[in-house]
Amino acid sequence: MKIGLRTIKTGIAVSLAMLAAGIFDIQYPFFAIIAALIAIQPTVTDSWRVGANRMLGTLIGAIVGVIFISVFPANFIFLGIGIIILIIIMNRLHWNEAINIAAVVLVAIFLNDGGNNVNYALHRLFDTFLGISIAVVINYLILPPTYDKKVLSSIKDVSSSILSINLDIITLIKGNEEISHQVLDEKLSLEMVEDILQQSEKFIRLQVKEERLKVYGNMKAKELLIIISLVKETYQQLQNIIGILRKGLSPAVTELVMEELEEISHKLQEITENKDDLFSTERHSDFTFILERLRSAKKKIKFNEDINRYSTEEVVKMLVYIYNLEESVTKFNIITNLYL
Repeated sequence: MKIGLRTIKTGIAVSLAMLAAGIFDIQYPFFAIIAALIAIQPTVTDSWRVGANRMLGTLIGAIVGVIFISVFPANFIFLGIGIIILIIIMNRLHWNEAINIAAVVLVAIFLNDGGNNVNYALHRLFDTFLGISIAVVINYLILPPTYDKKVLSSIKDVSSSILSINLDIITLIKGNEEISHQVLDEKLSLEMVEDILQQSEKFIRLQVKEERLKVYGNMKAKELLIIISLVKETYQQLQNIIGILRKGLSPAVTELVMEELEEISHKLQEITENKDDLFSTERHSDFTFILERLRSAKKKIKFNEDINRYSTEEVVKMLVYIYNLEESVTKFNIITNLYL
């Protein structure tokens, strides 16, 4: 079982919070430890946000708690009324995320039997601030989370899937048989591609958060967004290609470019079998050959002396297929250059 870095940092933050509580002679270290535990988040930005919400909640909860306990007796009726008023205040201030901690602090003040409620509330504010500060510092200084590698890994996965599907399509086309919708649905499932794209966008959003606090990976979020945009375009072109296949391609027109399709098929097979080299900075896949063969296929059709013998609709469908595949491969070529 793999232990994640966030897990380790949470353990460190909690230990340091307890140590700090002892150094500052904090009577109730619970609040400092809980604050440190909660404030370790997937991003440093989220740690700041959660920490700020916790401080706001502690502050408002302490103020309302001190006012209520000073004016009303500490019984179950006024505790309930205090919670209701506190929630209304938090909602009016649009600090909904801090409601729970505010309520916890209010309850703690109500149940405090130490006598000096103002002093108790100030101590809870200090405890919370201490725990949050430790958590944010730990999350920022100890290998701050960056998501560029996860984005790049997802991009490589989705690109490999798109190229593999294009290879399957060429194999189907080369069969020179009518392709049923059922076969297309079975062989060319796009669900996995869509899932990986969504995952990539999620990681990019996390990376954007981190860069607000100057936490950078090997590639910046802007560069990753460009690459994701290009990959999404290749996915759109793949959908266009599948749409053409559903309409059917003429075996006779396909025969005109069969030689190019065979060569492209072999090259795609080579690229998809070496997935680790896809967009690698050391050994990257070369799409130039595929682009050359696609351009050759277009010329073969356009300048064929007997092209008028074929249905115009069938010729156009083949040209649209080649155009979409060429655009898709061109995008992958651009992505390769962005990696280098």
